Amino acid sequence: MSEAEHPSVAFILADYVAPSIGCVLSTLTFSAPIKSLLSAIKSGNLGILNPTPWAFMLGNTIGWLAYSFITLDLFVFFANAPGLLISIWLNTGAMKLQYYEELVRRSSSSSSSERSIDGDNDAISVQTTKIGCFQHLSSHELKVLQIVIVWVIILSTTSLIPVSKEEMKSIVGVAVNINLMVFYAAPLSTIFTIIRTKNSASIHFGTMAMNTTNAFFWCIYSLAIQDYYILIPNGLGFMFGLIQVVLYQCYPRSEVVGTSDSVTELNSREEGDCTEQLTRVHENDIESEII
Repeated sequence: MSEAEHPSVAFILADYVAPSIGCVLSTLTFSAPIKSLLSAIKSGNLGILNPTPWAFMLGNTIGWLAYSFITLDLFVFFANAPGLLISIWLNTGAMKLQYYEELVRRSSSSSSSERSIDGDNDAISVQTTKIGCFQHLSSHELKVLQIVIVWVIILSTTSLIPVSKEEMKSIVGVAVNINLMVFYAAPLSTIFTIIRTKNSASIHFGTMAMNTTNAFFWCIYSLAIQDYYILIPNGLGFMFGLIQVVLYQCYPRSEVVGTSDSVTELNSREEGDCTEQLTRVHENDIESEII
């Protein structure tokens, strides 16, 4: 019987096992920030969390899903479909927290400048503050909208303008790789920070190991199917991962304890609805003024 009827072990490992493991690891990688965002939601502020990579994660998953439709690659599809849903939730949570932080900031500012013991005036002040916070886009909301608009333009152009399937693959492949270059700015920033501070505290070992392993399996798969649009970003991801592993071993981890900001302090003191907390801020300021 021919070799086609009896695929080699190497073929099965490279073309099926490696991307299957990659799909699982990709979903776990996308899920890594969930715990941190849940903690941030509980505390009421983003703290040291940087949500910008989540915006590029959204663009990344949109691009790769489009690429999977063009190439009919189920492995690429299942590696990114869960990530799209997760990134939508992450970005929505970041936007809500930014609005809430602005709400608390404006409420504290207005309560310090307008001292009043009138309960009705206090309630009106809180309501006015809430309305003012939603009149402008949050910084993260603006980033997400910009990335989505870019992908709408790219996908609309490739779909509506008559181009060959190979040209469509090239356009989307290049675009998603550019998106990933920006996404990889986060690991580069982490690497420079570690070298400058000689402290690997900014590295989350579990996430780093998972990202590096995930990139390794996708490199194997991309080489097997000879798809360099998949190979290039994952090759870079694997390289950055190895660099972080070396830095993690070279520089000991030393935790830095920062001070809590006003939003964290507010939520650690009191629980309940956001409006109730803001009203209490006004009431506390009024009581202190009376005393």
